[in-house]
Amino acid sequence: MDVIADQDAWAGRKQFVTVGDIDIAYVEISGAEPALLLVHGFTDTSRSFSLLAPHLAGRRLIMPDLRGHGASQAGKGCGIADFADDIAGLIQCLRLDRPLVVGHSLGAMVAIALAGRHRELIGGLVVLAGTLSPDFAPDHPLVAGVEALRDPISPADPFYAWW
Repeated sequence: MDVIADQDAWAGRKQFVTVGDIDIAYVEISGAEPALLLVHGFTDTSRSFSLLAPHLAGRRLIMPDLRGHGASQAGKGCGIADFADDIAGLIQCLRLDRPLVVGHSLGAMVAIALAGRHRELIGGLVVLAGTLSPDFAPDHPLVAGVEALRDPISPADPFYAWW
């Protein structure tokens, strides 16, 4: 089994693909097709799925860090369409065959936009805690927040043992 429940090991498992002009980080766990592509929420990273991954053992999992989050580069735009196009590029770079896309929060909005913009690339959609009107104007205060994001809590932080 290729599942990573160890929080300290998560960052070491990140791989990168170049989509457009930015490097997108992702963690991949091998398993059966179709792959599940898990898209995290605002201020989060792929690591948000690290404790869910053991429950999905046997399934191929792809868990990216959205642009400007975790180990992925920020790039110039951070609208929902930018995130969706990045995920479409990831699907194409990894040659995924119509993965099932699961999005949480901001990831749900990205998944909805992905389905609208690139429906031929996905096999199904699960959205959790998202909205149907997701895009932010370039001058929206959240844009600056996304551009400044990094993985704020180290996997070694005592917070994780407590939480």
